[in-house]
Amino acid sequence: MLGVPRSGKSTLARARLASARRVVFFDPPGDSYTDEGERFDAADLADPDVLTGAVVRVVVVPGDDVPADFLLTIAACRAAKEAGGLVLLCDEVGDYSKHCAAGLEKLHRNGHHAGVASILVSQCAVDIPRTCRRTATRVASLLQVDAADLEALAEPPLGPDFAERVRSWQPGDPPAVWTLPTLYPSH
Repeated sequence: MLGVPRSGKSTLARARLASARRVVFFDPPGDSYTDEGERFDAADLADPDVLTGAVVRVVVVPGDDVPADFLLTIAACRAAKEAGGLVLLCDEVGDYSKHCAAGLEKLHRNGHHAGVASILVSQCAVDIPRTCRRTATRVASLLQVDAADLEALAEPPLGPDFAERVRSWQPGDPPAVWTLPTLYPSH
């Protein structure tokens, strides 16, 4: 999920996950998802009971070392596989993507094998590693105005039509959505 500041991406993410039963919100600002679940430090997720319930709504607010806490969160989500799949919402990816590119790419590319579905949320398309954009099955975007972000969205597989829909997005419009054609063929 993408969008410039104040465009509504956190609101959109909360709405999309409202009915999800097992969600971990990785929230670097510590203020976007406070009402979505109990707050934990990343190290607290080492306790296997935290992520094993039928309903898990956990908000992880990282400490000073955001990249290290992000990698701990991924490891804990993977370790909870036997309890059932989880959605890991990664907010403000631009805050840690440069230091965690390999972890983000592995999570996004192979997380489903460990029962972890990832949702990456960022203000800027370029902050989402290219491999993650290329292997996405669904991309929802609100407004992007920076030329580099629009160029990133115009790259395959998303394409120039998607980038133009994002560029012309207006407040109140539904998000511009791209879905992987092989999984969601158009009729």
